[in-house]
Amino acid sequence: MLNSPENSPSRFVWEWKGQRFSLPFSKDDILTLARAVNEEGYPKEGVAWALIQRAAWLHSHGVSISLGRLVQQYAQPINPAWFPTGSKHLAEMDRLARLGDSAGQAAETARAYARIAKANKPWDELAPDTRALIDKLLNGKSFSPVKGAIHYWASRAKDFTGNQARRPEMVLLDRGYGFGPGRNVFFAENGSSNFGGVVVENGAKSSPNDNMLLVTNSNGKGVLRVIVGGIAGYIAWKWLS
Repeated sequence: MLNSPENSPSRFVWEWKGQRFSLPFSKDDILTLARAVNEEGYPKEGVAWALIQRAAWLHSHGVSISLGRLVQQYAQPINPAWFPTGSKHLAEMDRLARLGDSAGQAAETARAYARIAKANKPWDELAPDTRALIDKLLNGKSFSPVKGAIHYWASRAKDFTGNQARRPEMVLLDRGYGFGPGRNVFFAENGSSNFGGVVVENGAKSSPNDNMLLVTNSNGKGVLRVIVGGIAGYIAWKWLS
């Protein structure tokens, strides 16, 4: 059960190409983000910020979508389309059937049911490093290590090379994370590499202007601000427990 403090509106606020934007987010949006980060591999901080930046980038371009909805649609481990009756799972089962791959079908069926559990995992059952990261983010102590990234992919060579070949508009951002099982690589798309710095304001501050931390990109074109309102003293584990 989420026990958010009352009177704690939260929103993303950012500036892009001379315009100001805002996008509210709820405690459920943040829990959905945490569930995705818990399952999507490393670096978790990069995954979290790529998803946040993607929501803000799309909103800047006229796509109205909540953070939670975007995260559900983007992160396969919690995406309902990959559940046992979901369209993407059924399409994958058909593909495997055409190949005569019964073992693959059995494995995909098991993954589909596991995704339901992952998408509904309570806050207290998420990995400690996931909860610590969300705590940092909501308290203004996490800053994007993947500025400009609005996509990430598993770094296994076969997935990475195939996906990049199909999406020539993607630009690999070399952040020094390396390749290997359980790790992701990050991409910009259609100019998002200039989608700039991030500021996170601590929800425990009494005023939105107290001790604001601001980081902008080198050309100053974009600023993303995450404002977390709330009652002093609440941190993520309290907000989400």
